[in-house]
Amino acid sequence: MPSTKATPRKLIETTHTVAKVLSCDFGIRNGYECVNIPHVSPPPSVQDINSNTEAAAALKAFLAQQDGVRLDRVRRVAIGSSASLKTGDIVEIQQGTTRTLVLIRQTTGLDVIGSELVWGRTTILHDVLKSNEVFATDREVIAPLSKVESKIDPNTVVLRYAWDETKPAFTGLNEWARHMGSETDEVVYHEGDFVFLQPCDNAPLLDIVQVHRIRNQSVYVRYLHRQITQTSDFKHDRLLLPSEELVRVDRASFTPIAKCNVSLLSDRASSWTLDANDFFVTEEGAGVLRPECAPCTEQARKARRTQRNQTRLAGMEIMCGAGGLSLGLDLSGACETKFAIDADEDSVKTFRSHHPNAKVFCCDAGDALQRAISGRLSAQGVPFPQRGQVDVISAGPPCQGFSHRNRTAPREAAQQDPRNLLVCTVLGWVEHLQPKYLILENVEGFTDSKLGGRKQGMVKLVMKCLLDLGYAATCGFVQSGAFGCPQSRGRFVLLAARRDLVLPRLPLPTHQFLGRKANPFTWTDGTGKTYAAQRASSAAAMLPAITVSDAIGDLPRFDWKDPHQVYAGPDTIELERAQRGIKQLDVVHGQAAGFEKIEYATKPLNSYQERMRVFGGQAARTVSQHQTPGFNALAVERVVNVALRPGADYDSWSEPDVDKPALLKSFPFDRWQQKHFKYERIDGGLYFKALMTTPTAVGSMIHPDQRRIFSVRECARAQGFPDWIEFQCGDANVSSAYRQIGNAVPVPLAVALAKSLTAARMRDANGL
Repeated sequence: MPSTKATPRKLIETTHTVAKVLSCDFGIRNGYECVNIPHVSPPPSVQDINSNTEAAAALKAFLAQQDGVRLDRVRRVAIGSSASLKTGDIVEIQQGTTRTLVLIRQTTGLDVIGSELVWGRTTILHDVLKSNEVFATDREVIAPLSKVESKIDPNTVVLRYAWDETKPAFTGLNEWARHMGSETDEVVYHEGDFVFLQPCDNAPLLDIVQVHRIRNQSVYVRYLHRQITQTSDFKHDRLLLPSEELVRVDRASFTPIAKCNVSLLSDRASSWTLDANDFFVTEEGAGVLRPECAPCTEQARKARRTQRNQTRLAGMEIMCGAGGLSLGLDLSGACETKFAIDADEDSVKTFRSHHPNAKVFCCDAGDALQRAISGRLSAQGVPFPQRGQVDVISAGPPCQGFSHRNRTAPREAAQQDPRNLLVCTVLGWVEHLQPKYLILENVEGFTDSKLGGRKQGMVKLVMKCLLDLGYAATCGFVQSGAFGCPQSRGRFVLLAARRDLVLPRLPLPTHQFLGRKANPFTWTDGTGKTYAAQRASSAAAMLPAITVSDAIGDLPRFDWKDPHQVYAGPDTIELERAQRGIKQLDVVHGQAAGFEKIEYATKPLNSYQERMRVFGGQAARTVSQHQTPGFNALAVERVVNVALRPGADYDSWSEPDVDKPALLKSFPFDRWQQKHFKYERIDGGLYFKALMTTPTAVGSMIHPDQRRIFSVRECARAQGFPDWIEFQCGDANVSSAYRQIGNAVPVPLAVALAKSLTAARMRDANGL
């Protein structure tokens, strides 16, 4: 008789700091075990403030007053005389009916000038912070000395980070002191500069002009128009056509959004390393442009030279899957992935194929953490990375427990689904390796999950652990389609940096997207007030949208052959399409249908297709894995008979042009009512719906103009994987390839995140 004893759950491996937060702050004491790191020291309580600003002087003065004796309760000290107040004091000022906490930067004869501090209860971490923790803000306070009510004993408050509720972000005090009050949105422009302008007709793309002449009341500009695709065989998303005429603009209303770079068209015009504000003109077009501003040009060249000379960050991806995140980080030029871990054999084989120089471990990330800390080798005798060998950790822990598509996913995450605590293993690796940066990606539902009864508990867990480990952090939602991905794929992203470094910002959208924008990230403080992150950005984009047809229009065409199990054939449409040279392929259940390798149908038709084909400076002539799974005959017959028009679905079987209503008969009525029961044909002029991990005929996966679902290669293109990536499959039906692709981070999104890292490093290098 088989045993009825339940298989014990595997405990999640993590480290001391993370376990302490789980236990003390969230009351979670089960489901994990702690791996002790020998000789680990907590981040220093006193930070090195190395800037010379007024805010830095105030911070240094405050920190110098602390002698390390901390009380759990805030102690207020009466002020004998306003003359006793000095730089670095923290005071409470009466403003109307509220008391404002202020770090004094200077005092005058009548006023106190300082930076507002806020209590932890007004932040996203209000229910997991100590009551005496305060945070610096960018808000300046100027108040009469007479309004100062009391002084705070410096040994009874904790000041470790600055807080910005508009992002939201916890930043290091050094970055805060360096930038306090220095940032401005005004763009300083000169004659010869290229700048973005808001389009005057609500067009989807920003206007680009060159400033030709500046006069007291007017600015004369030359517009550089986007390429008109109907007049070209190749759709270049960055090629500009300068107009012949100059346009006079009233100087008072001339408000550029940002500067951009315009250079001669070159072979790198479709490179992954380009920034969103890089554009090109032909030699003929350049002839009508005026010389650029010499100082600005030299400054830009110097910045590009500094960026090129940056040492690539050594990367490690945990739970890497097929490696979309690492691939984007590397293709951008920001990183070089040295290590990766995943437990799935096919994914590891895929990762190794495009990262041949990386050490890729096929094992559980928690087991690897345990071995790494204890100094043991992998099962294959390979040493795990140690502190000093990794600059950036990236990870996308399993998301099934958080996914909105998983209707049974509980909101009390940790107690119900142990996979959701795998983020603690990632944080354990952070504590062990102490990298400079962390990139964490997950589904939007990650933010909905409770932990220990606390709303948004998973977000709070990660942020609290990072603060205790000495890291600044920011988070929010992004829409992958707004970064040049031809797919609607909303994601939660968290970026962290060691608190002595500049914190990378969440990237702002670069591309027009024809679907929904990213959801605003919202959170609630301890008073019940709700905030929404302010992602200031123009409604117009720098670059045009990438559509389904843009992404896959150069791939060979083929249809599934109708098996005519329900309706006899052949149909006229089959014969016509065969005569037009569209291959009609038999589909065998359980066997891949399509082409393992075949020549491209056309030359690249646009920048995206060109980028997909190029490897090592050479464009490929053949494409692999242009294959679909093999379904049963009834499923095939249903798919091929969906009407050939955008958005058509199972309803079209009953329309006069198709007239095959019997294809609906075997479905129970409640199945028709399900959200994802569609048999939907995608619109080639729009975008892919969010890819799933299992290929299905039932959902929104039918090709825009071919009688089949999307192939492996087409799904890879939807995620931005270049064609030289081959997905290793242990099954004849290529299901593993679809799973790897569906689980991946879109490569264009990863490139955008990498550019945020680069921008932060540039600000560090320049002391900005």
